[in-house]
Amino acid sequence: MEKFLRRKDYSSQLGKFEQKLGVWDVTAIGIGGTIGAGIFVLTGKAASHTGSGVILSFILCGIAVGITALVYAELSSAYPISGSAYSYTYLSLGEGFAWLVGWELLLEYGMATAAVSTGWSSHLRQFLGEHFHFFLPVALTGFFNPAEGTYLDLFAMLSVIAVFAFLTIGIKESSAVNSVIVVIKLAVLGLFIFIGVKYVRYDNFKPFLPAGWTGVWESASLIFFAYLGFDAASTVAEETKDPKRTVPLGLMFSLGISTLLYVTVAVVLCGTVPYQQIDQKAALASAMYRSGEPFAGGVIDIGAVFTITSVMMVMGIGYTRVVYALARDGLLFKALGDIHPKFKTPYKASILGGAFLCVLAGLVPLGVLAELINIGTLFAYFMVGIAVIVIRKTHKANPRFTVPFAKVLLPLNLILIVFIMAGLPGATWLRFGLWSLLGLTIYMLYGRKQSAMNAQS
Repeated sequence: MEKFLRRKDYSSQLGKFEQKLGVWDVTAIGIGGTIGAGIFVLTGKAASHTGSGVILSFILCGIAVGITALVYAELSSAYPISGSAYSYTYLSLGEGFAWLVGWELLLEYGMATAAVSTGWSSHLRQFLGEHFHFFLPVALTGFFNPAEGTYLDLFAMLSVIAVFAFLTIGIKESSAVNSVIVVIKLAVLGLFIFIGVKYVRYDNFKPFLPAGWTGVWESASLIFFAYLGFDAASTVAEETKDPKRTVPLGLMFSLGISTLLYVTVAVVLCGTVPYQQIDQKAALASAMYRSGEPFAGGVIDIGAVFTITSVMMVMGIGYTRVVYALARDGLLFKALGDIHPKFKTPYKASILGGAFLCVLAGLVPLGVLAELINIGTLFAYFMVGIAVIVIRKTHKANPRFTVPFAKVLLPLNLILIVFIMAGLPGATWLRFGLWSLLGLTIYMLYGRKQSAMNAQS
């Protein structure tokens, strides 16, 4: 138990950054990190079940994520270190809890790569079919489901292989490319809203809550996926001018704009197509094709392919970095932290991870993957919410930004996270429990014995 609770001192690793970012810089970083595959991949699945209630689901998630972002902002301004949730937990709660958080982050980054690849596949297949009349055999167009005649999603598998091949040889996205991707995201969603609004019919909003408030809750637990990446804006606190003003404003603006955009897209989607007829795989583009707007549908399909490709690259990099960090600290098999002599990348983590995630992308349903990602990520956010409370009481940290109204918002943060987690299906909790049990077993049999902390004891 002593090893499980031992804490790591990061004081010698604190960095110093040039304070040059303003409110709009932080806002742009937040929007770029938040708006991604979730809006293209999961909105249709949630709306087809909850109907117009998905609008309220987006608002609920936006509130929960907003408070969590403030927590990340405080911690990152006090401890500008790599590792984020993993490092904060190692610092405050101890090695065992940090390992669990890192293990769950593998769900977020790894499973997210597999999950969004199914959306990439759906949009590419739809574009090729609508504009070039090219169709794959049905057997190669979906997860393993013999009853529906599908056995694997070929395009999803190929996209994961390509992404991890690029990561292995060290291809990185430039800031210019990332900026272009952000513009594409906003332009595609703007196009959908601009064209789709004229096809909105009031009758399509009836009934407003076909699945009741329970449906809103369950959909919030699913579309939480759309908000992953928000912490990109909170981790630059040390690089901002006047962080006590810049960080909260940047976070509020970025999350406010993202939530407003999500809600507007949901309103237009639900008003354009009766909820029972919404395409679960490529909802936005399908709504345009259905409305007699093939050009807009094609632009959205291609825009989604570019956007999701960017998200897969970012998530893939995050996955390999988490594996590398765990292996470097001795908690995971050290060979996974080996760096390629030529490409200077953790190539073993990339190759093994790519092979495993390729199989998941081709055979496992999107909903199952998304729910696993969400519960793992929410657990990490919960532990960070605990960490900030512990650090406030036990460490002499001097954060340049602190959560306002902390006595209210910090407990509310934990309550909302647990509330959203509780909306996930029992089967997801079972898978989460098994994954966590596997992680604890690896730690007890390997990690605690091989930890780099042993050398310091």
